[in-house]
Amino acid sequence: MAKKKTVKKKTVKKQLKKTPAKKSAKKIKQQKALIRAIKTPERFFKIDFGRYGGEVAMGEITEAQYNYWADRDQSEFEEHMNMADWGEDHQDETYKQVPAEAKFTKPFFEYGDICHMSGPEFSDGQYMLISEVDKNGQALQDDDGNFLEDRQVDMKDFKKLGAKVKCVAEHNSGSKSCKDKFYMFGQYFNKGGWYTPEPIKTGPAGFDFKKMEINYENCDGFRVFNEFTYDGESHYLEEDSTGKSSAFYVGAGDDV
Repeated sequence: MAKKKTVKKKTVKKQLKKTPAKKSAKKIKQQKALIRAIKTPERFFKIDFGRYGGEVAMGEITEAQYNYWADRDQSEFEEHMNMADWGEDHQDETYKQVPAEAKFTKPFFEYGDICHMSGPEFSDGQYMLISEVDKNGQALQDDDGNFLEDRQVDMKDFKKLGAKVKCVAEHNSGSKSCKDKFYMFGQYFNKGGWYTPEPIKTGPAGFDFKKMEINYENCDGFRVFNEFTYDGESHYLEEDSTGKSSAFYVGAGDDV
């Protein structure tokens, strides 16, 4: 009588050993989730966006202002706008010699009837930092006394994670907002962070990107937002940054 092969028996034994282990691990995970849900039915998160952003404004100007500055070096116009911002004590002869009909007399952000936005830039390479905190915004520790690790997510992955991201306005020479207009573009480009001043409250499952919505405006290539919505509630961002550079120029929309 031929001997029975033992390979199948060994395979069965291995399967029998693995199956209960997998079920046990899954059950333990479910139990831990249930315990956490009971202990912490509400969780809180602080959100930070970084590392670049700033303030941008675009506003309608006169044809005389456009004609005077359009053919001049951009650095001249940047210096002129800086002096307009700083006030009379910093306005030298170069500023004073500009014809009255071409002169800018207000800070750039007051020329914002087309758009005026301030916040983080929405682009690849930018990120969002998610930090779990208590209801007062203080850092949390695990059962071993270690601070909970932050979660960093690249903006390019937002849509893949389920967030709704939408451009709600375009502002450039070909856009409807600039059509038939001469306009000024001004921007301060900053480095730092933009954060939620108050923690965001979630259920026991934690932060869910499917409940997040970001609407940004594209201001001649600078895509910026100053708030986002989570689970139907708007969260405005505060800024902690330092200036890196600025840009000022004039432009003309289609059909002027």
